[in-house]
Amino acid sequence: MGLGAAVLPGGVVRALPANPDVVVIGAGAAGLAAARVLEGNGLEVVVVEAADRVGGRAYTESATFGLPYDHGCAWLQGPEGLALVDLARARGFGLVDHSNARDVLYAGDRRADAATRRQLDRTYAAIEAAIEHDADVAAADVIPAGLPLTAVAQSWMGPMDFGVDFRDLSTGDVMAYEDHDYDYLVREGLGTLVVAHGEGLPVRLGAAVTGIDWSGEGVRVETTAGTIAARACIVTVSTGVLASGAIRFTPALPPAKAQAIADVPMGLLTKIALQFDGERFGLGDSEFLTYVVPDEVPAEACYFLTFPAGHNVVVGFVGGSFGWDLSAAGEAAAVDFALGAFAGMMGSAARTRFRKGHMTDWASNPLTLGAYSAARPGRHGARAVLAEPLGERVFFAGEALSEGYHALCSGAHLSGEAAAVAVVAQLSGLACSSCDARGQQRERLTGDGE
Repeated sequence: MGLGAAVLPGGVVRALPANPDVVVIGAGAAGLAAARVLEGNGLEVVVVEAADRVGGRAYTESATFGLPYDHGCAWLQGPEGLALVDLARARGFGLVDHSNARDVLYAGDRRADAATRRQLDRTYAAIEAAIEHDADVAAADVIPAGLPLTAVAQSWMGPMDFGVDFRDLSTGDVMAYEDHDYDYLVREGLGTLVVAHGEGLPVRLGAAVTGIDWSGEGVRVETTAGTIAARACIVTVSTGVLASGAIRFTPALPPAKAQAIADVPMGLLTKIALQFDGERFGLGDSEFLTYVVPDEVPAEACYFLTFPAGHNVVVGFVGGSFGWDLSAAGEAAAVDFALGAFAGMMGSAARTRFRKGHMTDWASNPLTLGAYSAARPGRHGARAVLAEPLGERVFFAGEALSEGYHALCSGAHLSGEAAAVAVVAQLSGLACSSCDARGQQRERLTGDGE
């Protein structure tokens, strides 16, 4: 088949099966979680990944700043019983509770007074109450007009949380979110933890999928490293990649599936990280740093997470339309904007203490074409259509399909597990006609979630 063998962590070479039961497309959190469940239930699996690394949008590296730096997802959030939390504890990862993070607000070059802080809190509350809407509409259409500091609140709640401006934010997406039992930063990086979860799995890197033929009884997955025949496949690529046409489906995707992909496009959160010479500017570890901007939306704002998990870096966030614009302007322009915002609060000394900056590339990365999914207003229900399999042999998974935890690493992980359970049920002849049945099968087939 031309796929050869996979090189696993530690340099161990594992031969890949030529005709596996299941091909998993994508070695991010969803794909790795799916492969774990499939192998745990005795199925032969091959995971094919276009990139030269595993982890997908969970990506930690230490070369840029000399410390663990999460380019993508950084918060381990979700419901009780997450397998990644159990793995982190078993492996001794440093989990930093971030559920009650301090939020520092600046007005100009000094900390905002208590009255300004209270006003912002009232605006947050008013927006949250307005978004609790019976219909799935654009958030911009339901929030009260004239709220003071509305641009501050909207920047966090739209572009920086969901990757889109309020005019593009589905209230259905917001309301579908479930509470988090966990909210951790990972000292070694969330991407490092996801890579650990994939250790020992049969992953073939540098094998981009170009086509999926599901016209027969099984599937034929065409990759740049050869074609693999299997009984089923699980597709975990982003909706941005699906919408791009990079993967050709034969037969073509049904109109309802194609429309669902279009209805859940990728939003953007771009990170702009700044490293200084060790100066902390009176700021604490893992604090949110916000400043007052003019009440024009969408705002040109870059808000920060200071020294996450104690590391000597300040991570700025820009999202939505401004995030796309700044990403297109290039790294130098983005770093200059973020440094200007930071120095506007901390004073000109911040520029003299500055050492290095970096902008993430999710906007232009052809393997993502955005940061995470954001349903169009009125189209939150398209996420469920995305999750429906094709012909009982092409299954889908990823954060875009996660009801209640979309845009999160944990959502991708849970979606991957659910898809794998459905595949196990299908290939073993079990019925899997509802989410309740899928959940019951997940408990029976996966036991502790691993």
